Formats: sequence, C-alpha cells, structure tokens
Amino acid sequence: MGCAASKPLKACGRKLTLNIYRKNNYACWLVFSFFFITCGHLFFPKEVFAGANCKKYTTVLIENRFDKSRSATIQAEVADEPDERALGLMNRKKLAKNMGMLFVYNKPSAPQFWMKNTLISLDIVFSDYEGRIIRIFENVPRMSEKKITAGNGVSFVLEINGGLTREFEIDSNWLLNLSDYVSSVEPYC
Repeated sequence: MGCAASKPLKACGRKLTLNIYRKNNYACWLVFSFFFITCGHLFFPKEVFAGANCKKYTTVLIENRFDKSRSATIQAEVADEPDERALGLMNRKKLAKNMGMLFVYNKPSAPQFWMKNTLISLDIVFSDYEGRIIRIFENVPRMSEKKITAGNGVSFVLEINGGLTREFEIDSNWLLNLSDYVSSVEPYC
C-alpha cells in the first residue's frame, strides 16, 4: 500500500480510507451507526425516539355542560399520525370499559370512519376543536365497511365501547374536556 510520488498525497489518503472501509466491516458499522444516530431522527423520528419521554394515553373527560355532576372519564390512546389513525382499533378483541382512542386532526376536516377489521362494536363521538360534540354514532357494527362522517369542522374523534354513550346519556349537550391532551408537554407515541 504505497503511494507514488507523482500522485498527490490527498488522493493517496482518500484511496487508503476507501480501502479501510472495504476491508473492515467494523469501521463500516461504526460509520453507519454514527450516521443513523445523528441523522436518523430526520427520517424515522417516532422510531428513533419512541421510548424517550412519550405518552401513549391521555385522559378525556366527557362532561355535561348543564349538569357538572355528570361526567365520564376515558383513558384514550392518542392517534395523531396518519398511520395511527388508519389502524385505529382494528384487530383488538376487547376494550376495557373506561378505555378508548382519541383521533386528533391538525386542521378541522371531515374524516370518514369505518369498522373494517374492527372486532368490537364502538360508539364514535365527533367533536370540534373546542370539544363540542358535533355528532355521535352509537353501536357502530363491528367489521362494517360502511363509511360514517360528521361532516366538516371535526378536530377530534373519540372511539369508546359501544353502548357507553347511551349508558351515560351522552348527547350534544355534553363536551369533550381535552385539557389533559392540550396541556401535555410530552409527545404522544
């Protein structure tokens, strides 16, 4: 591994470096690892930082606007990314009574929901940015591919066990108190 005097030293050094990487898998692994650690967050932000200080659930209080003594508390998984919203509660065999999923949209929109591959019946509550309930679909049949929507202006959708809205007598006079979600400083994963 010599260097001819007629070739510039830089070219020789560059060739030596390339040969080191070609012959030494450990050096290649180190370079790749360094690149992934320093630049990985640009391509895979959730995957790189998934375990670092993130929350999976938020508390959603469903409160009657006219009777403050009536409320329901739901621990909701947060679906705030497109792939999380697309998966939703599919393929789950059960959902605890006080559990659910909160779908979050960055801008008011008209999301459509269906129950494809959803094994449990759900109540689906659509609300605006302020938490005011726009529309409730009760006991949406499991495995149905019929699309449902509440129209425009939806910022949050809460899926809970089928029958809970009837049990608590939840209607458009209630609202979703999303203060736990809004005040969180930790990202959701």
